[in-house]
Amino acid sequence: VVAGRCSDYELLTVNAVVEGQSDMLACFLAQLMLVRPNLAAQPDSLLSMHLQSLEEVCSEGLMHLTYPHPSTTMKICLQLEECWTKFKLAAQAVQECTKCIAGIKERVHAFLGETLSHRARGQPKTMLDAKESREFLFYTSLNPERLTAMNKELILDKLIVDKVEDILRRHFRLLREIFKHYSSSKSGGSNGVDLKGLLKLFQECKLRSKEFAPFHLETIFNNHLEDKSRSGDDRSLAPHEFIEVLILCAFTKFRQAASSLSEQMLLLIDLHLKPNACNDAESMFQKMAYSSPVRQVLDQHQKELFYIFQLYAFLDMSTTEAMQKENTMNITEFQMLLEDCGFLDLTLTEAAVQQIFQGIQQNATAEEGAEEAAEVEGVDDDEEMSFSEFLDGLVAVAAYKFPDPFTPLSSRINTFLLQLFASIRKHWSRKRGAPRVDMMLNALQKKMR
Repeated sequence: VVAGRCSDYELLTVNAVVEGQSDMLACFLAQLMLVRPNLAAQPDSLLSMHLQSLEEVCSEGLMHLTYPHPSTTMKICLQLEECWTKFKLAAQAVQECTKCIAGIKERVHAFLGETLSHRARGQPKTMLDAKESREFLFYTSLNPERLTAMNKELILDKLIVDKVEDILRRHFRLLREIFKHYSSSKSGGSNGVDLKGLLKLFQECKLRSKEFAPFHLETIFNNHLEDKSRSGDDRSLAPHEFIEVLILCAFTKFRQAASSLSEQMLLLIDLHLKPNACNDAESMFQKMAYSSPVRQVLDQHQKELFYIFQLYAFLDMSTTEAMQKENTMNITEFQMLLEDCGFLDLTLTEAAVQQIFQGIQQNATAEEGAEEAAEVEGVDDDEEMSFSEFLDGLVAVAAYKFPDPFTPLSSRINTFLLQLFASIRKHWSRKRGAPRVDMMLNALQKKMR
């Protein structure tokens, strides 16, 4: 209401304020300047000194000319002659300022016309500060050659690239906020999104489906870094790489639901990123499993755990489908691992293992419409676990086997993993011959020295 009284026509609405429409807020401020242009000079400025000098001369001259007398008129002329240079300089300064204000008003009028015309065409302009302007291209420019090299099924002509870049421009601030939220500091001081941050985004945004499982995300991430000899902290995504990974995620998840890449990207943003990203709505298990001490323990044993995962992901030969999935682990293979280690007992039963297996997967699945999700998105008992979910599963099993509340979870997990390594080594020690078995046993032998 107050904003409407301050300008010639209504620009600022409730929706513009609530939604943070930066273009309309900027237009309101521009309109406010046009209708209320009274900008006083700063008291100690040179312009203020010039105005004061002109005011004194003009006021004194007006007072004497109100009641004219030859002597007073001559006196004014003599005073003007003495300060004429100063008076002329002050007048010129005021004229230049007036000219400058007129130029500013002209540019403000042009800004208003251009910005409002973009809004009328349904293409609102993005108002950026200096830092955002520097980062804008990182989040809104695509490299079609890089994307098609990472996924040969992508077809990117100029029209498709333009449409996707337009979507990225409209959601620039959202994508920038998401990148910063899920990024971690690298050794060089810059920020990047590593696999842990990407999996956290995957879980919080409920992205899991039959078409897009954690294994697909890990593959996209690793393939993206395959060209570069990165290791440790360097295995993270810069802003433009993060955007490319999001585009590949949208293509993988929604290729059946939408025909064009721009529609797929909009579905990813509207259904998953906007409502769920940056909410930090982690479950208690996620907070414990992804705490720094726990992740440090898992990182220390990651090589050996990966060899174990590779071996057991290969073991289920019960169906053709299971034999084809050599890079993921199903419930049967997970139970085989725990049986070989002798971990199944009255506490950790097969029912508890199934509950753990399903719980790990449900963390990253949309909560609404669970029955629909099971039919449409393939959230059922036949789901496969990726390596990252396998690690989460081991954390949950360790919590079952060692429920001591007085010992830190990271210490309990370390003890559990050492027991697992010893049991696996004992079970497979007389079954050497297969390359995967030999590789795993050699790694465990070095670890257990």
